[in-house]
Amino acid sequence: LLRVLDLSWVKFEGGKLPSSIGELIHLRYLRLADAGVSHLPSTMRNLKLLLYLNLDVHNEDLIHVPNVLKEMLELRYLSLPLKMDDKTKLELGDLVNLEYLFGFSTQHTSATDLLRMTKLRHLTVSLSERCNYETLSSSLRELRNLETLYFFYSPEIFIVDHVGEFVLDHFIHLKELGLAVRMSKIPDQHQFPPHLTHIHLLFCRMEEDPMPILEKLLHLKSVELTDEAFVGSRMVCSKGGFPQLCALDISEESELEEWIVEEGS
Repeated sequence: LLRVLDLSWVKFEGGKLPSSIGELIHLRYLRLADAGVSHLPSTMRNLKLLLYLNLDVHNEDLIHVPNVLKEMLELRYLSLPLKMDDKTKLELGDLVNLEYLFGFSTQHTSATDLLRMTKLRHLTVSLSERCNYETLSSSLRELRNLETLYFFYSPEIFIVDHVGEFVLDHFIHLKELGLAVRMSKIPDQHQFPPHLTHIHLLFCRMEEDPMPILEKLLHLKSVELTDEAFVGSRMVCSKGGFPQLCALDISEESELEEWIVEEGS
């Protein structure tokens, strides 16, 4: 009759989550965050009443996730592992009640699975080199209730500059945007959601100063530039820019030598 089970940080013998987990058919909440798991049993398909499932396990090796999540139709929250093996192919298109989806991978899941997830409010997408950007963009256009969106590239394709493929201005409810993608320069301000309040840029290696664009996003309240988001040497915040900014985080920008903040910025 168990409803809630938190197995965070638990180490399992041989990395195997016991198949008996499938007998807990009344589970609503299952958390495996940072658990020592490399094998998930197919019996998890019996957990059809789950509302919350966190599979963000701690594992140096690739984990195989059986294609059983498609049967958990009540799910509201799903967090997938960061590292899944090449054999993992997930069908998530029927999970129409999802509101939070973290770790959606274009390598292991079809971008068209997003089409019916119209209730999504928070989405994190891991982009692979095999990603069809046109298909992904058209699928994302259906997610009009998104409030938070993060894009991450897998390390092997960080060298590719694909950010121009995305136009995000149709996300009228989007408040928070994260881009961990390579781009030589930041997109034009008109490509950003109209009411964006927080932006986090990391690993972008932008060569052009992003401030002239960012300071024109009138609703921004916080900006984070971290982990070599900008590899130029000079940054300028001009008069009248960032009218609502409350917080600015600039860190791990090793090439930055000069930062000019004009009076009235």
